[in-house]
Amino acid sequence: PVSFMFASSTRAFAPRRSAPAPALRARRTTTATAMPVGTAVKVKSSVIVFHVPKTKGAATDLQGMQGVVDSRADDHEGIAVSATLACRVKLPVPDGNGKTFIAHLDEDELELA
Repeated sequence: PVSFMFASSTRAFAPRRSAPAPALRARRTTTATAMPVGTAVKVKSSVIVFHVPKTKGAATDLQGMQGVVDSRADDHEGIAVSATLACRVKLPVPDGNGKTFIAHLDEDELELA
């Protein structure tokens, strides 16, 4: 009378098998770039931005401006990542007050200064 409460097969109490763990993707390490952090650069092509301080959102052409590569967007803790605009360049504000702003630019838009 009590035997109907227990399973007659040990399969009912066997642990379930989980799916195998997915294989980890190999990480690409960064390679040497043409413009590492700290390089002085000049904007060689016409690039229009609207986020320059003290311009109230007016269009500003960066062509001819000189700045410094502040960081790289295609490098995250030594791992290469996909980035559309890889160079983060620190440029001076055109009004001459000594302040700077950041613009994300492609290496094709820059040349060494």
